[in-house]
Amino acid sequence: MCQEVGHTFGLDHQDENFNNANLGTCMDYTSNPDGPPSNLSPNAHDYEELDIIYSHFDSFTSVGASTPQASPALNNPSEWGQLVKVAHGGKTQVFERDLPNGQRVVTFVIWA
Repeated sequence: MCQEVGHTFGLDHQDENFNNANLGTCMDYTSNPDGPPSNLSPNAHDYEELDIIYSHFDSFTSVGASTPQASPALNNPSEWGQLVKVAHGGKTQVFERDLPNGQRVVTFVIWA
């Protein structure tokens, strides 16, 4: 479950070989999840990756921000904006679209 939630937030596997030693993260394939070390939860690298993915690189915050008056249509991939990240062999993608009022819409897509 931890690994699937990690994928939803944009994390990739740290190792896909079941026979390698545990890395201490749920984002590692393993034959022995209990370890040692345990692979039942994220590790420091996973949190660093989330920080990279979701950190603001400007002085603005989205906490408490108002939503745009007119939400853009997002029914078609051509409306999602610029593709900025692809992961998991193309199964997850992140798009960004700038709005006229200085706001931005980020669309996270999981292709099933």
